[in-house]
Amino acid sequence: MASMGDSKQFKQDLVVSVRYRNDLPPPPMPPKLLDIDTGGLAQYLTTGYASSLAKREEPNIEVDAEGGMSIDMIGVPGYFLGDESAIMAPDVLPVVEPADQALLLTLEQLKSQGAMDNVSFLRKTQYMNSGQLTRAPDALIRPGNPKMRKMNDSKPMPMPVAKDDKENIKRHIQKGFNIAYPESIPHNPPEAKANPITQQERDAWRNPIHPDNPRLKPVGFYPIIPDLEAGTDLGGSWYQLKFDKPPLATYRGRKDDRMDAALLGGTENQEKQAEWLIKKKAFDEQPDLYEDPGPEPYTWTLFVPKQHDSGARYHQIFDDSNPNKDDPTLVNRLLEESADGTLRLPFERARIYPNNKQQPVVQDEAMAISIVDPDKLPSHSRFRKQGPAAYYYPIVERIRFKADRGNLGKAPPQSQPRQLDEDVADQVMVSFREANDSEKFRRAQFLGQFDPSFEVKYEELARANEAFDEAARLEAEAQEQDELQQSAQDVTMEEADEDEKADAGTNGITSRNRDDDDDDSPPLDRGRVNGHGRPGAGVDDDDDDDDDEMQDD
Repeated sequence: MASMGDSKQFKQDLVVSVRYRNDLPPPPMPPKLLDIDTGGLAQYLTTGYASSLAKREEPNIEVDAEGGMSIDMIGVPGYFLGDESAIMAPDVLPVVEPADQALLLTLEQLKSQGAMDNVSFLRKTQYMNSGQLTRAPDALIRPGNPKMRKMNDSKPMPMPVAKDDKENIKRHIQKGFNIAYPESIPHNPPEAKANPITQQERDAWRNPIHPDNPRLKPVGFYPIIPDLEAGTDLGGSWYQLKFDKPPLATYRGRKDDRMDAALLGGTENQEKQAEWLIKKKAFDEQPDLYEDPGPEPYTWTLFVPKQHDSGARYHQIFDDSNPNKDDPTLVNRLLEESADGTLRLPFERARIYPNNKQQPVVQDEAMAISIVDPDKLPSHSRFRKQGPAAYYYPIVERIRFKADRGNLGKAPPQSQPRQLDEDVADQVMVSFREANDSEKFRRAQFLGQFDPSFEVKYEELARANEAFDEAARLEAEAQEQDELQQSAQDVTMEEADEDEKADAGTNGITSRNRDDDDDDSPPLDRGRVNGHGRPGAGVDDDDDDDDDEMQDD
């Protein structure tokens, strides 16, 4: 019982007061204490026991010098050819047996299933009603429906699908169109198969959220489609250009609009061409030892229209969809007479870029996006028929035009600018013509890759291109033969006579002519034309017999 002082502040510790005591009697004899030596246990607790044990006891496992793990890459198939698939994880994972699925569970999955895979009352104390007992997944609480279990066991496991599988990519693309345009699903062709759409994907399409800044809200939606009508001589590909400094100074306090109609031409860089050819040859012969030198180095020249404030006019002239592009009032103000007497568009040289960085781009790695709003375009624009869209343009090469900032305070070598000035024209005169078969084929390659309705026309252009190339080859061969024949005809008889006079006999004396007997005929410039013919005056050939006698030295 608690004391009187404590009873005033605390309640009674025991519910029933102690009235009788039953203390244990003392033991009849003193306990026998055994002296057990614990020194052997202490040696196992020392820090150096494990290391000393490892030194004393040699492992009885027979392993090779590499510890069972091969580090020699010579035996790996395809490793030195750039194929590392033999040492990488496979793209398609093998199907795991159902009995081994539990071995692949993570620690979090095991913790979450701890209360579910065991008896609940041994884990936590709670009240369980009849509904919880019915839904209990544990076999110890409720065995469940044997028919449902048999159906689940008979269901085959889904086969794993690689991410880069072509059919899988097509189904994902079709699913994206089905999400964006659900009204077009009934009109899809039978072969257009799509992956199933989840409710989360539908909600994400209706309420898009920026991955980095959730506060951002979209202001417009544009379908990303290729610009099939934009053709280039690079097969529908484009260059990405970047200038270290503005190529043209400002005009009247604003950007010079002539850059919108500028022309960029490339010529061989004589300083870097020899070095590039050596590296290119070494790479072609031994690609495993030498690096790819990249694209051929060029010296780029920028030409701009000669007249200021003419960028808008050139933009209308170059626009094929503009019905007034051939209007004389639009073109005549820009024309100038060229050296051959025809009227052409003048472009003057603005910059020469001998130092630049050319970087090729892997196919489909970089794209240029152009967002088009048809309401802001003229009525004749070809983009109005599609509506709002974002057109993409594949980029094949990036070019950075460097400014020689390091040589601004130094005097440049006299040979370099003089050579560039001699090789590059100060002005070019531009005229328009219809594209030939080869140019039409190259410009239609991008359209032929994506538009199935253009397949027949694309095949016709391909056949016309082959015929054009064959005709160009035959024309080049004929021109080469004509040049050879012309060079052969230019050999005069005077050169032939000099060759004959150079022939000497065995005794060192020049032999007489073998083709004719009139060696003492008058000079060629008196009676012959281009080395042929005989003189007009009669000459007795028999008088020259004395000159034909051979003399001994």
